[in-house]
Amino acid sequence: MAVIMGWILWGIVVFLALAWAYGCRNVTASGQPPQWGTVVLTLFWWVIAVVFLVSGANKLHILWAAPVAFVLSFLVSPPMGIPLLSPIVLGVAQAFMAVVTLGVKQGEKGSLE
Repeated sequence: MAVIMGWILWGIVVFLALAWAYGCRNVTASGQPPQWGTVVLTLFWWVIAVVFLVSGANKLHILWAAPVAFVLSFLVSPPMGIPLLSPIVLGVAQAFMAVVTLGVKQGEKGSLE
């Protein structure tokens, strides 16, 4: 039963990763940059999904990893920021968003397929 619950949790995280990435694409297409907290949390959803897929870790650990990622996404984002950690996370998040929004022309609503 625990294995099934773990896969259900993992499926929810994958859904959130895809949905939030799609949301960031839509915001970019509307001509606005996504907020840093949203970008970082989207990155964390993807990291959690990939880590728990490829590692042998029990997927029930998502129950603590997801809330920690949620809180950490806002702690590392401006204006709060954690010295030394925030620039690294924001740099990775910016590169991640460049990949996620690949092919989206900023300000052209409807350019998403």
